[in-house]
Amino acid sequence: MPNNTPSQHWQADAYARNARFVADYGTPLIDLLAPQPHERILDLGCGDGVLTQKIAACGCDTVGLDGSAELVAAARALGLNAVQGDGQKLAFNREFDAVFSNAALH
Repeated sequence: MPNNTPSQHWQADAYARNARFVADYGTPLIDLLAPQPHERILDLGCGDGVLTQKIAACGCDTVGLDGSAELVAAARALGLNAVQGDGQKLAFNREFDAVFSNAALH
């Protein structure tokens, strides 16, 4: 089946300036996740890592995954473990206690 999704180019500085509301609206989802210290959590579609950082602050071992190399670089600049990849082709196998996604699954 061909992939008809147009390619997107994300710019971390523009994202922080113009789309910070996305992470702000997603902050209450962390309460639903109820992250516990030492849990390993994948943030699928981590963007620039703002929410990943909040999860990590709960004492979790986080991995952020995003399709944008520039957003992954921004997440890494926060000191996060972030990798570039396709959320539809995950290479992980039962490595996480939970998967968090704020805005990648719509």
